[in-house]
Amino acid sequence: MKVTKVFSVPLFKQSLRANRALLIACTVVLCLMTVVTTYAGNLIAGMESADYTDAQTDFYSHLYVLAAYNEMMGTELSYDDFASSDDTTMYETVFEMMSAQSDELDLSVEKFAESAELLAESDVGLDVYITNFEYVYALGATEGVFTGDTLDVSTMMTNMFEMMGMSSDMLNTMTEMDTSAMLNQMYFTIMCLLPIILFIIFAGNELFVDQVDKGSMAYVLSTPTKRSAVVITQLIYMIVTPLIMVGCGLIVSLATRAFTGEVDVVKYLALYGGIYLLAEAMASICYMASCVFNLSKNAMALGGGLNVWFFLCTLLGMFGSDTMVSMGIGAEMLGVFNNLTIVGLFDVEALGTVGSGAVDYAFVPKLVALVVIAVVCYAIGAVRFQKKDLPL
Repeated sequence: MKVTKVFSVPLFKQSLRANRALLIACTVVLCLMTVVTTYAGNLIAGMESADYTDAQTDFYSHLYVLAAYNEMMGTELSYDDFASSDDTTMYETVFEMMSAQSDELDLSVEKFAESAELLAESDVGLDVYITNFEYVYALGATEGVFTGDTLDVSTMMTNMFEMMGMSSDMLNTMTEMDTSAMLNQMYFTIMCLLPIILFIIFAGNELFVDQVDKGSMAYVLSTPTKRSAVVITQLIYMIVTPLIMVGCGLIVSLATRAFTGEVDVVKYLALYGGIYLLAEAMASICYMASCVFNLSKNAMALGGGLNVWFFLCTLLGMFGSDTMVSMGIGAEMLGVFNNLTIVGLFDVEALGTVGSGAVDYAFVPKLVALVVIAVVCYAIGAVRFQKKDLPL
């Protein structure tokens, strides 16, 4: 009778069947989260890329000329009248006259209509732009009666936000914040990681300790299958299944991004490669716990407990980041949790620079640390299971 010492195909198939429903469910959830996050990221990127500054400048220049002409001539020219009127001769005359008096002005009916059309495409209504202009025009550049400081709309709005508890630093942070990068960080460290962790915890527990606890391991070892084959087969299982999940997430992500725009393949290969190494480090902890203990509750407490702790620390640590704190929705003291989780070794920001002209190699030692964790935990688990006494 041939003795299996390295890899058992029947055992591998058995493990796949045992966790097939869990694997499919977690993979589907991961793919759905990928589609939703990618679509949201593309929408945000589209909004951030749209710059209406030039259109607003042109629109306000035309409105200012109309307002000045109204004060001078006693007329009632306005954008609403311009947009609803078929005869724009009067407006053309005013724009030509004002442009002739200043070399800096280049006004026309066509440019007025074009700038208004561009602003109408923004998320801010055109009527809001017009109302804002009326405040700007009415306030002008007057000085404070007590301070002597110049008063304008921007400082007035800043002061109003400060009265509401929103500092100027907070407003600057919100303005300069890269929302796409922030969404990317949340996806890879929370939304993408959650279904992977759930699968790893439950599947890892069933590899050894659950079978020992239930007594089914006796049937496995009664076949011509050495313990070495068992530990290697289950180790391969814990390497392959997370790879399937991450691979599906990568394919869905690339397909979704290709459908909505250009794709930086190298960048996302690096990011999903990083999340896979993190998943393997977490999987190795569950594998080790499953090999060391003979009771499922003990293995779940160590392997599952540690991975849940890592996830919760990541969630809490996110609210201790500089961005969250500066926005007023975080607390600096929560930043300590970022040092209590191995998820911090998955540097999304640095990996996101792969494929660009300025790669931040800070992710290299961190990924090496994840590999070391995985190798050590897998080795400890494999050696321990082969040498310990089993209650069969």
